[in-house]
Amino acid sequence: MQAKTHSTATAYPTQSKVFTLVSNDPTLSAENRFKCLEMLQESLDLKVLLTSFASIVARIIRPFNVRFQSANGLFSLNNQEKYNFSNTFNLPLSSKSPRIGSITYQSNEPLSIEENQLFIELHQLLVPCLRHALKFAELNALVFKDHLTNVGNRAYYDESLQRAIEQSSRGHQSLSLMVFDLNDFKLINDNCGHLIGDKVLQHFAAILTKVIRTSDMAFRLGGDEFALILQPGDQCSVDSINLRILDEIKNSHFLTEMSFSTCMGYAHWQMGEDAKALFSVADKALYQHKSTK
Repeated sequence: MQAKTHSTATAYPTQSKVFTLVSNDPTLSAENRFKCLEMLQESLDLKVLLTSFASIVARIIRPFNVRFQSANGLFSLNNQEKYNFSNTFNLPLSSKSPRIGSITYQSNEPLSIEENQLFIELHQLLVPCLRHALKFAELNALVFKDHLTNVGNRAYYDESLQRAIEQSSRGHQSLSLMVFDLNDFKLINDNCGHLIGDKVLQHFAAILTKVIRTSDMAFRLGGDEFALILQPGDQCSVDSINLRILDEIKNSHFLTEMSFSTCMGYAHWQMGEDAKALFSVADKALYQHKSTK
């Protein structure tokens, strides 16, 4: 694949005609700009915004596989599997403004000079909307983050598990839920103080974050209760992650000094099962495990 990266906005001479929403001009007309802005300002949701932008690109230029990379993560809209050409633009296209991410277009044909110019003009419309969407995503993440441990909070767990079940129902994808309870955590707080107790919670949350895959999610449900959503998830992935957790605990000098241990329960989602029923199975397994300790 041939790849090119653009970091500055450069004006190119335009001669040939390309299809746009309204006219055949190689640059965007005022009417086209207005229509694009209308579509881009419909939502502050990052995925919705980038999906709308990919639709605009497909209508004005041609369909591309569009990938946007930023500190908030990766967005990708695939049109086909294999591509011969890749063009990446750093956003915004100015050395005077801070970089907010990069956007890559993949296709089986190279960009023409006219198409490159259109992308530059479209990016000028996208960047202000993108800044707002990224800020909204950051604020949203704060709402759903447990501030002590930096994993997802209970509200984010409820939303994420429901969404995971819906995705698994549509795509027939496997899903597992792991729940954890720290053993004798009250004694740690009583004997060592709440600051040490907080440190224990932070260390365990960091272990959960370290051992899971990029497709999995970690949460603190409250107190000393944690959960992992594994998607895809099966017995093999549960066993593998549990072994990694135990190894990390053994390798933690701080946690071994505290004689730290945890109990775990899990459940594999079955078609038709809701979030409450899935948690109930995992929670029951957790307390069966605790009763043997």
